[in-house]
Amino acid sequence: MSEEQPQRPLANKGFLSLVATQFFGAYNDNLLKQVLSFGLAAAGIWNGVLGEGGQSWVAMALVLPFLLFGAIAGQLSDCYSKQLVTLRAKQAEFLIVLVAGTGFYFNNVYLSLFAMFLLGMQSAFFGPAKYGVIPELVHDSKISVANAAIIMLTNISAILAVIVGGALYESYRGTAAEGVPDGLLWLPGAALLLFAVLGLISAKQMPPLKACAPKMKVKWEFFAPYLRTVKKMLSGKTPIFVVCLLKAAFYMLAYVALLILADYTIILGLSEKKVSVYLFGTVGVSIAVGSVIAGIISRGGVQPRLILAGGIGFGVAGLLLALAPSSYVVIHKADSVQAARGLEAIAGQAKVSYFLERSKDRLNELRSDLNFQKEELSLDKRFGQVERGEYDAMIISTAYLSTYKNRKVTPDKDSNGSEYYALSQVDESGKVVKDESGKVLDSGIVAVPIEIRERDFWKIVFYLFIVGASAGMYVTPLQALLQKLSPEDFRGQYIAASNAIDTVLEILAIGLFYLLRNIGVGSQEVFFLVAAMATITVALFIAKIKPHIHKPEWN
Repeated sequence: MSEEQPQRPLANKGFLSLVATQFFGAYNDNLLKQVLSFGLAAAGIWNGVLGEGGQSWVAMALVLPFLLFGAIAGQLSDCYSKQLVTLRAKQAEFLIVLVAGTGFYFNNVYLSLFAMFLLGMQSAFFGPAKYGVIPELVHDSKISVANAAIIMLTNISAILAVIVGGALYESYRGTAAEGVPDGLLWLPGAALLLFAVLGLISAKQMPPLKACAPKMKVKWEFFAPYLRTVKKMLSGKTPIFVVCLLKAAFYMLAYVALLILADYTIILGLSEKKVSVYLFGTVGVSIAVGSVIAGIISRGGVQPRLILAGGIGFGVAGLLLALAPSSYVVIHKADSVQAARGLEAIAGQAKVSYFLERSKDRLNELRSDLNFQKEELSLDKRFGQVERGEYDAMIISTAYLSTYKNRKVTPDKDSNGSEYYALSQVDESGKVVKDESGKVLDSGIVAVPIEIRERDFWKIVFYLFIVGASAGMYVTPLQALLQKLSPEDFRGQYIAASNAIDTVLEILAIGLFYLLRNIGVGSQEVFFLVAAMATITVALFIAKIKPHIHKPEWN
């Protein structure tokens, strides 16, 4: 650390260059992830290509490189200048987004998914340099504030990306219901390329820095360096390994929450644009708010107590989201013209079956002229009643729409029609029936979405704000502690090992989400898992971290 560093203001050229570089990089990561996630989610054009919860594979492609290449990346960030590593990473990003754009243009989801993996690899090499360089650019007393600024602006970048991502996906998809987009095929690639160029320009503004361990010999190993670093952590005098576990728990919780939100186009009956703006946007804004709060409280040092407050807030809000109301769908027989008319297509005094009182109450608000009949039967048996004409319609929670093979239909804008879901024909084995050309045949039964009540919608937005604010307060002191407690000449390797632990828990979270979705658990119900994991982090903090928070080196 240079002698003049204590006099450097936080807003010095090196730190501002780092912030801008991270801002543009996070934007591209989230933009590509968002477009692919919407395309592979329950209502996407590639729905079913990778199974239920297909967006899990997008998250996996992004995080897996951190485990595979993080050990090498950590050594490189110590052996070479972190400024040079940053520059090389941004040059690679420029080429990677060209691959992604090609995949979108030719409707090759696998090529775009491969680009997501490459972008994850680029981020894996950038990660240790990004966080390891902060103590080289700012004074120790400003590390928490610097981390808060990075996290805040990263989340502002993510907010912009997810907001743009929803609208960009709809423009790319066009009027296509599934399979082949017919909108602006060039648009995703152009957007990614623009921010890759801006990121490269900002990286070139970072001043040259010296390598922390220039004589270190890089060992080109995938996993062994992690084990050696973890042993160093465990043999030290501080519980830095537990700090890494708690930080990894944040990313585990965050990934599960974001995977769930991608399915809220179904759960709440909203467009991708609305989900991006109101739900993903709220989480991004609130994480930034939580980070700012943590930075203000932590001025002049680190405040580990914020970890406890954040964990409790995350858990409580996760439980409330699991129990929150959802939207509903009315399933009835109709052709495409009738289906596009929405609830107006259902005749007065039509016989409608329901199970939950709140679903009947919601539909009754919109169509009080219907004849409601409560049924205790299973979904399949109630569906059979509609098929046989014993009931004109049935109303169910949208979370269970995935029980039936379906595709989202978006009528042409000039027709003023409403979106609906066309249920597919299935054979006795449960497989969809296709014609000679391979097109999936519709059953003549549709599901008309009913949006959630406005007051219930804003209640969910509020819960998501609490989730994000708690997450920001939780992770900011953990990131600062990791940087402060790790030795300077091994800081890159410590951060790389921490990133690897993050990745292991992220992969576990993604796997659990994919498994739960494919055994029939609704996306919203996965929030119970989020609440349980948050409770575990609180217990771990109390048992392992709380006894140390009064020590001088922790403040």
